Amino acid sequence: MFDPRATPRLETERLILRGWREDDLDALAAMMADADVARFLTSDQRPLDRPTTWRHLALLVGHWALRGYGLFAVEEKEGGAFVGRVGAWQPECWLGFELGWGLARSHWGKGYALEAARAAGDWVFQSFGLERIVSLVHAENDRSQALAKRLGMKVRETTYHAGMPHEVWEIARAEWKAR
Repeated sequence: MFDPRATPRLETERLILRGWREDDLDALAAMMADADVARFLTSDQRPLDRPTTWRHLALLVGHWALRGYGLFAVEEKEGGAFVGRVGAWQPECWLGFELGWGLARSHWGKGYALEAARAAGDWVFQSFGLERIVSLVHAENDRSQALAKRLGMKVRETTYHAGMPHEVWEIARAEWKAR
């Protein structure tokens, strides 16, 4: 059985990136029920109900169990508020080793996505022999495109995912380390 305590715990100045717990469900369900958040995090661009969010939580935990990496639960150091999910993602037949992110709307505009993505990206490059990572960003997701740019990523190609236009952003190990 997978032990979520085996998930690495990363700390930044303001955040903790950690393994998932069942008691994250309430906050994750609230995040995924927000139409503005779900627009770019779900395959049909629609909010998730609680039972579907529970299955999503199981998928997040299962990715760690099967791959040994995944999206971290992110919380504020001070007070422990749930912020969102950030980390590595590569389900079967995916386009590459992805650095992904998604935050609850109440935490947008605080610099948390950049802070967490930098920590997760550093961990990915330290832990795996990768020469590059990618991020799949919906073509209309201006906020995530801006974050990808701030991380030093560049658009490699455009593609369709779940019938929607996306950009594949990427960065090489050397570029990540030089930033």
